[in-house]
Amino acid sequence: MKRKKQTSEKETVLTTEKKLRNVRTCLYVLILAAITKIAMTDFYEVSYRPWLNVIIMFLIIFLVLAVEKGLRKKLKEEKEKDEEIWE
Repeated sequence: MKRKKQTSEKETVLTTEKKLRNVRTCLYVLILAAITKIAMTDFYEVSYRPWLNVIIMFLIIFLVLAVEKGLRKKLKEEKEKDEEIWE
């Protein structure tokens, strides 16, 4: 029973690591898209639409950063719990 619990904990850590990698990949893509969008935006226009697009893109990036921070915290807790089980 104890062995099943240990393997279950390891699988949980591995799935959390996989989620964290996916979120980081998404974050990198979003940052590259934001840089490209800013480079292609003409800020001399009278309309506020380009500014809104850039602001929305930064808000999405901050949201993904918050998700990544939560996953890192969860992964750290799971690794600490896993270390306690192995001791």
